[in-house]
Order: sequence, then structure tokens, then C-alpha cells
Amino acid sequence: MESAQLRYNWADPAIYETFMGRWSEHLAGPFLACANLVPRGRVLDVACGTGVLSKALAQAGARVIGVDASEGYLEGARLRRAHPNITYQHDDIRAMSFDDNAFDAAVSTLALDVIPEIEQVVAEMKRVTRPGGVVASAVTQFLGGMPAWDLVIHTGAVLEADFAKLRSTRAGRQLFWSGGQAALWRKLGLTDVTEAPIVVDCEYSSFADYWATFTTGPGSVTGILMALSDDARGAIEQHVRDGYLMGLPDGPRSFPMVFRAVRGLAPA
Repeated sequence: MESAQLRYNWADPAIYETFMGRWSEHLAGPFLACANLVPRGRVLDVACGTGVLSKALAQAGARVIGVDASEGYLEGARLRRAHPNITYQHDDIRAMSFDDNAFDAAVSTLALDVIPEIEQVVAEMKRVTRPGGVVASAVTQFLGGMPAWDLVIHTGAVLEADFAKLRSTRAGRQLFWSGGQAALWRKLGLTDVTEAPIVVDCEYSSFADYWATFTTGPGSVTGILMALSDDARGAIEQHVRDGYLMGLPDGPRSFPMVFRAVRGLAPA
């Protein structure tokens, strides 16, 4: 149910901005602090989406190439986050067109958890990074790190088999538990590996704002919800609404989102 090809099927940059923008802008700064890149280096942003991290890198002085498989996202990045130090480029991140050791760092955020050939992509990030350069990533922590999502998924799992299957699938992806990425980095030969949590507040103005995330976004939760009958979807919505409100008036709510940031060095 958590489709490995999902990211490649997302194409609308406006929908992506609404779906991911609540935290991607807030994640960029703390992630770059964890990545601790060489100032003014040449950096590859892998699966750059609409360019949030690329823009943050460029503003910090890096010379950036942002690559993605979605032409729609790249178009959105060029419109929203152009910068003299950024080149946005279509590429297959599983077999990138760059030479070995071409970059001082290769980084990625909010991407590896929805890409099927994760080891292949990280190996490519390592290949294109010079010896001693940084390879870093941040993704959401699947076990306990997404309470805004868990409220919907756990509620749905009580009522619908497809949600129960999604919950089991997500929980079983231990690569995105604490320490999972670090283990992969070490397996692929990266050195001086560290992993740390980053917490970002995910804020909603109202229940309607919150619920729209799961009925109009491009993710797997939306796919299941919108395939249900109106009655089945309405039942889940009512229970989730009760959980969101907690007996209080409708209004703003803030959910913490936990990301796992991993950093390693390409070996000499």
C-alpha cells in the first residue's frame, strides 16, 4: 500500500507545496546544521522536489544542482525557487549522469522513504561525492514520529482493512525507525556516520485545514480515503475529528513531526 513508485507519480507542484510545505521549509535549516557541509561547496540535492532544500543551500553559499525525476516539480522549483547558484536538472537518481567525485556533498530530504531502490540511490550519492565529502539525508520517522498521520491511520485501521494493511506496512519499514538510515550508511561503506532526530512543529489552522491534507494530497492515505464510499470515509472523518478536537473548540493545533537526519563521509 505504501507504493515504492509513489514519488515518481506525483507531478503537480502546487499540490506538493500544500502537502509537504508545512514542514519542508522548517526542516531545511536544522537539516543543514546536522549535515555540516563545507562552506561554498558544490552540492547535489537528490530528489529536490520543488527546490526548498536547494534554495536553502544556495542562500548559505553553496553551488547547487537539484535533480528530480518529476518535470512538474522541476518546473515548480524554477518558478518558485530560482537562484543564480542553482541549476535544476531532470535525472534518474538511481543512475545519475554525473562523474565520480563530482560534488563536495550529496544530500536529500523527504525522499528516500518513497523511493524503491533506496540502496541504489544512496550508493549513487556516495559515488558522486568526493572522498571526505558529506552524504546526508532526512526522512520522517515512521514509528511514532508522525502523530498527525497516526491519528488518521490508526483510526482508519479499526474500521477499514486497507488502512490496517497500510499501518502494518509502514510499521514494518524499520529502515525509517531510529538508527535505520545510519545502519544503511555503514553498510554501504560511508564513514563517521551519525544520526539524530529533528523535531518540527506541523501546524494546522482548523480541523478542515488538517483533514484537507489527507483528502487532497498525493500520498497513500489520500488514495485509500478517496477510494472509500462516502459513508465509510465520513465515519473515519468523524472519529478523526473527535481526536483532533479532544472536546475543545475547533481551531489551531500543532503536531510534532520527527525526522531522522543521517550524515556520513565518502571514504578516501
